[in-house]
Amino acid sequence: MNPGYMSIWIMIIMFILITTGWKPFIAPDISRRMLSLLSIALIALMGVSFWWKPLQGHIQVELHMSVCLLLLLGILAFKKAEDWSYLGYLILCTIMIAVIWGFIRKMYSFDPVFHWIDPSWDAPLLCGIFCGAFTSHVKHQFGMIVWGAVLGETLNTALQFGAHTAHIGNLAWWDSFWIALAAAMTCSLLLKSVRLVFSKLSVILWHIKGGRPS
Repeated sequence: MNPGYMSIWIMIIMFILITTGWKPFIAPDISRRMLSLLSIALIALMGVSFWWKPLQGHIQVELHMSVCLLLLLGILAFKKAEDWSYLGYLILCTIMIAVIWGFIRKMYSFDPVFHWIDPSWDAPLLCGIFCGAFTSHVKHQFGMIVWGAVLGETLNTALQFGAHTAHIGNLAWWDSFWIALAAAMTCSLLLKSVRLVFSKLSVILWHIKGGRPS
C-alpha cells in the first residue's frame, strides 16, 4: 500500500463516525470547533515544505512543521493531568511506548521476515494497544502516541548510528501515527465495553439470586 492511503482511510472513517453521533465515544474531551480548527491547521501546515533538524551528529532526525504542532498539542494535553503523580505516570508510559516503537523498528531493519501483520504496521499497532490499556482518555492517548512516535523514531535512528535518517512527518510516519491512534481508541473502547458487559451481568445475576435494589 502506498504511503498516505492508510492515513486518508482512517481520517475518513473518524470523520464519518464523529459526524454521525459517535463523537462522545471518540473525542469526548474535545469540542467540535477545536477539532475543526486543529484539522484546518494541520492540513495547512502539511502543505508547507519546512523541515527542522533538532539534533546534530549521528542522530539524523528531520521534523516537519506539522509534527511540531502535534508535539505542542501533546504537551498541552499532558498539562491538564489531574495531579503530578498521574502526569509522571503518563510520561513513564510515553517513554515505554517510545522504547517499544524504536526497538521494533530497529529489529525489523535487520530482517522483517518474522513480522506480525506488516513490518511498517506492527510497531504502531502494538504501541496503540498498549496506549489504549494505559489510559482511556483520548487526549492523553493522543499525547502518548505523538511523543512516543517521535521519540521512538529518534531512538531507532540513534540505534542505527547514522545509517538511517528519520523523516518524522512524511506520509509513512503519518500512516504509523494514525494506525497507533486508531488502535489506542479501539482498545480503550473494547475495554470499556467489556467492563460494561460485566457490570450488567453482575446486576442480572444479583437479581436472579433474589437481590433487591436498596
